[in-house]
Amino acid sequence: MQVEDWDFAKADIHYMTHGIHPYPARMIPQVAKRLIERYSSTEQVVLDPFCGSGGVLLEAILNQRIAYGIDINPLACLIAKVKTNPIDPSLLVEEWRRLRNKIDLARNFEKLEVGRPAFYDDIKYWFKDYVIEDLSLLRKLIDSEIKNEDIRSFMNVCFSNTVRLVSGTRKGEFKLYRIPEKTWKTFKPNVFRTFEERVTLSIGKMGEFYQHYNKLNKKFKATIIEGDSRDLLSEKFPCGELTEESVDLIVTSPPYGDSKTTVAYGQFSKLSLLWLGYGKEVALEVDKKSIGGSRNHHSISSKTLDLTISKIPDPERAKEVLDFFVDLTTVLERLERVMRKGAHACFVLGNRTVKSIKIPSDEILIEIGKEYGLKHVTTIYRRIPSKRIPWMSSPTNVKGEKVGTISKESIVILKK
Repeated sequence: MQVEDWDFAKADIHYMTHGIHPYPARMIPQVAKRLIERYSSTEQVVLDPFCGSGGVLLEAILNQRIAYGIDINPLACLIAKVKTNPIDPSLLVEEWRRLRNKIDLARNFEKLEVGRPAFYDDIKYWFKDYVIEDLSLLRKLIDSEIKNEDIRSFMNVCFSNTVRLVSGTRKGEFKLYRIPEKTWKTFKPNVFRTFEERVTLSIGKMGEFYQHYNKLNKKFKATIIEGDSRDLLSEKFPCGELTEESVDLIVTSPPYGDSKTTVAYGQFSKLSLLWLGYGKEVALEVDKKSIGGSRNHHSISSKTLDLTISKIPDPERAKEVLDFFVDLTTVLERLERVMRKGAHACFVLGNRTVKSIKIPSDEILIEIGKEYGLKHVTTIYRRIPSKRIPWMSSPTNVKGEKVGTISKESIVILKK
């Protein structure tokens, strides 16, 4: 009997619009596609309550499903909206040609004055002054020249990617670390060339998506909701379309619940959010508002969690782990309510390490799910050949002291 391959080590994970913008710890499209095909049918509703940059949603509409995604991060929602919105590439080419002419005029003839951005003090450590000036010019022209909202969002995603590439951040990271001083002194990125490269590449990827989408028998658009999955079914939730027993399949990869040593979505997004006009407060709130950041206080029925918490030597870190699972339990209770009877929920999880203690998130999730009537169907294990999370971390903050973080992940399948 042939063993099913879930590693997809040699697969292209950037095809179509999957490759328009990086994002931390995203689920690879091949995993999402297989789960969607296996546990749902055409025209059924697929929900990703932690949708990130929208990879699951893109696979859902490519497989002719109705897709909903929820995320608390405005940058994630922007990328997801662009990634799942098929735009005629000829319109993008025409708009890009016009914008590029405006850029050339502003740089070489009109000498458009833009001034320093209001958030200059928050970014001067990460960008050379000439880079700030060039990015400010791009930002002004995108806002003023592109009237079509979908195309402007597309260009903003290209701009966000450019921001990251021309910043002094270490490019192999999604936390904010600056490149070494020696490298910084000779770092001279070309903002306009970088932006042009991102636009050209992204138009090509959108063209692939647009061509494939137009061949589908059933064409669905994804609905992306900037909101908190803990508020699902409440008056606070900004979308009334997700109601009791309305979802046929959940496919998601929850946050890892540890912005200190593992995945810091807010740090990854901070510079882009500032440049996109969201303000410092929004950029700083992403990690605080994520699950685990609300400091809830109630018990969870999981012996595995209780045992794990008792092993963590630092009470503050133990509390953070507990807070994460308290919030995840709140989400799970809401998800069970929106699932139809017989629907499946697929969770892609990594078992992270806190103070050298491995957190068995997969086993804890199974125990919590049982309390809400979600039966454990199976758990699939896969290696992570390319997921952008640190392989080693310093959980004790002692220089040189490292432990492994996440090199494998579990796919937990539950059924209502």
